[in-house]
Amino acid sequence: MKYIKFLFLLVITFCANNIMADDNFTIEEFTIDANEEKDVAIYITNSNTIYGFQFSLYLPEGVEIVKEEGEYNIFMSSSRLSWTVLGNYIESDNHYEIGGGGIRGLSSSNNVEFIYFTIRATDMISTGQQTCKILNQRMTINNSSGDPVTITVNTNGTSEDCTLRVPVKIGSSGYCSFSWPRNLDFTECDNFDYVFVGNSETEDIVKITSVNDNLVSAGTGVLIQGTPGAIVYPQTTENVGTVSSIFVGTSESKVTVANKGDAWALAVLEGKTGFYPCNAGVVIPQYKCYLRGGYSGKSFVMIKKEITNDKVVSDEAGIVDGINAVESDYSNGTYYDLHGRRISTPRHGVYIQDGKKVIVK
Repeated sequence: MKYIKFLFLLVITFCANNIMADDNFTIEEFTIDANEEKDVAIYITNSNTIYGFQFSLYLPEGVEIVKEEGEYNIFMSSSRLSWTVLGNYIESDNHYEIGGGGIRGLSSSNNVEFIYFTIRATDMISTGQQTCKILNQRMTINNSSGDPVTITVNTNGTSEDCTLRVPVKIGSSGYCSFSWPRNLDFTECDNFDYVFVGNSETEDIVKITSVNDNLVSAGTGVLIQGTPGAIVYPQTTENVGTVSSIFVGTSESKVTVANKGDAWALAVLEGKTGFYPCNAGVVIPQYKCYLRGGYSGKSFVMIKKEITNDKVVSDEAGIVDGINAVESDYSNGTYYDLHGRRISTPRHGVYIQDGKKVIVK
């Protein structure tokens, strides 16, 4: 009798596993930007009627299921289904335990939306192609006697690619101010020209110079030049940029200006792109940069360092571009070269006079 009972259970288990051979949970492929929220679906292919389920969902680091009022926003795609989250988010493994029961029978179907939820990508994501995984899949079905049996399906689990990005929006002027809490590399970006840092200052001139390797260290304030209106997607990197900047980054949090002129922000006024003093109460958003006060009467000069045949063309090449003088009341006619050095007798070339670029022929 014991042998017959054992054989009967073995047959049930064997049949159940074969019936469920095609059963599977899969997560849809998605692309998400840092600080974006997006709805994502999990699909099921089930060859038999199921009454309950459980699986482990692994998301990439920096991607999380959104909570509202302390509850995860996880929903079934059918009103017939009830759900629960079995356990908490496990930070060390970056995964969720998800399960549901009380189902009045989910009939067999082929790759239909089963669960959907809202995810959020934080600013600490690693960019590029990442992987989402669904492991430890289990389903409850009826055996040949009509009794519920919970079996493990697809022991190898399933995975799907997802793409994580950090977006940098170039303004209509072709520039944007920017900072980020992780190291970024702009080298392979489309619609992108230069990264600039404010790296020197004289009595009357602030020099803004392009960065050769396009590496921006975490928290560093920079100017990005590119195609007006384009979105540029730099890559997170473990490499660290070596150039510091006089720009103050707001990668950690937004900044509220206490007094007029305490901060100077990038703006376009009357068609001129430049740094202008902010009024008290102005909020400089997170992930931007600004200059601390004290720049009235100074001119801003942008100097590009270009790479030709693997050699850097130095500042002496005198390549200048359009950040205008800002609120300059300094107008005594003195000439300066592109490095901010006072010139008593200008010769042929490009100079700065009264905060403006002039050409002496």
